[in-house]
Amino acid sequence: MFRKIFQAIKKTDNRILFFGLVILLFFLNFYSKTFTYRPSGMHQWRQADCLSITKNYYEEGLNFFEPKIHYQGVKDGHAVSECPLLNYTVACLWKIFGEHEFIYRLLEYLIFIAAMFVLFNTVFRYFKSTLLALFVVSVFLTSPLLVFYSANFIADVPALSLSIICFCYFYRFYDSKTIRFFYLSLLFGTLAILVKASALMGISLVFFFTLADLTGLNRFLKTEKLFEKKLSPSLMVFVSVATVFAWYKYALYYNNNNNNNIFLLTVLPIWEMQETEVINNTKVLFNNLFPVFLNRPMFFLFFALVIYVIAQFRKLNAFLKYSFVFSATFFLIYLLFFFQVFTVHDYYLSNLMFFPMITMVCFAYLMHQKEFVPGNIRFVRWIVIVLLIFNSFHAAAIYRLRMIEDDKLVAWYPFISEDEAKLAKYLFWDYNNSVKNFETLTPDLRQLGIKREDKVLAVFDQSFNIALYFLDQKGYSVARHHLQEDSLVLDRFMNNKIKYVIFCDTFYKNEKAFKRHAMRFETIYTKGKVQVLKFR
Repeated sequence: MFRKIFQAIKKTDNRILFFGLVILLFFLNFYSKTFTYRPSGMHQWRQADCLSITKNYYEEGLNFFEPKIHYQGVKDGHAVSECPLLNYTVACLWKIFGEHEFIYRLLEYLIFIAAMFVLFNTVFRYFKSTLLALFVVSVFLTSPLLVFYSANFIADVPALSLSIICFCYFYRFYDSKTIRFFYLSLLFGTLAILVKASALMGISLVFFFTLADLTGLNRFLKTEKLFEKKLSPSLMVFVSVATVFAWYKYALYYNNNNNNNIFLLTVLPIWEMQETEVINNTKVLFNNLFPVFLNRPMFFLFFALVIYVIAQFRKLNAFLKYSFVFSATFFLIYLLFFFQVFTVHDYYLSNLMFFPMITMVCFAYLMHQKEFVPGNIRFVRWIVIVLLIFNSFHAAAIYRLRMIEDDKLVAWYPFISEDEAKLAKYLFWDYNNSVKNFETLTPDLRQLGIKREDKVLAVFDQSFNIALYFLDQKGYSVARHHLQEDSLVLDRFMNNKIKYVIFCDTFYKNEKAFKRHAMRFETIYTKGKVQVLKFR
């Protein structure tokens, strides 16, 4: 029976196999349900920041160079991080199709699937093996990290996806010397680094090989001669560099001019940490973050493949040799330069997936050089199938654990760590007892005569934009520990001319910070635990 199945698969168009796998994983991950979810789960904070920029574009005019957020701790909400191409595109789509958050998720997911399809075709084109092509893309399609963030609101996976497309097109240009593939690789590489500054691996490879050819170093480096005419490639590389430089120069000016210290536009390196912090982050990185980057069996397999590629390094072509060395170096340098964020910020690892991609492509190249006897082919085929099944269920279980409370797959799946389960349980509890109460409150606020521009104080919310985005209100937010530790915290917000205070739970009215000013507010709305107070 299995032989007939394998024979049928072999005769099937490889594109059908790819999209068949994507569709199966789509339903296994329960995207059919979670695509309509509001920003939730891990790093709801950053998700809400991205949606806040999008919402302000949508509501206040599509002025690309004036991105804003709901939080008013910066000058009139003016704040930006990376180039808001995704936010702006979604805002435009909302103008056409209506305001639906799932459009954001869908756009990011389609970018990711497009990158996987290009990668699949690249591996199949050069190594003539559907099995190898499926193996390479399945590593990405079943990474718990990418399963969660590929259908999300955060820019890291779209940036990685664009960088992968950049690499694939440049590989094709390197092989064929067809100049349009060079321009496509340059375009996607530039977009990648604009969308996320850390997604520079793809464009770095393009620059390296291009400059080597333009300066004549290709003879010393033993790389292919790429260009017959050098003027046009030189100009396009200059345009790419100038575009990236101009945007980030503008972003720094924009943020400094508006007193914005919300978004990170620098690095957080390991050498600025205390020894105890380094030890703690190392433990978290290996025990919590890397197992989401790739599950533990795949992580060990990945490093086994790294060792194998190093052992067979001389057999690689020049392009893959330099790509492997560059991506491995980038992997290590990136960890060191952003080591401070590796406490819970797993999405920072997304762009590190470039190194596993290069490693897998190098492995596919080496396998393509070998002659397999039929028995070995069957063995490899079964290994790939077993890994694919396990990885698919594991990634789906981690995703559902984070997104769906009391999910049936999670209930019986035995390989979820205790730390993952506890963290997910806490996030659901915290969300259900705090800002979730704000999700559907906006229509009621408008009926009360509260305008979108009226400044409010959201209590409590430790982020800048989660509560304010849900409420669609300009204003401020205050965390629970600020209320408990600082009895004067409300005074500072009153100086900023807030008009209303909105509680997610009236329990926090008992804090000293509010009792001091109780007579200056009147209650105008109560629904469940939610209460709205107006400043007299």
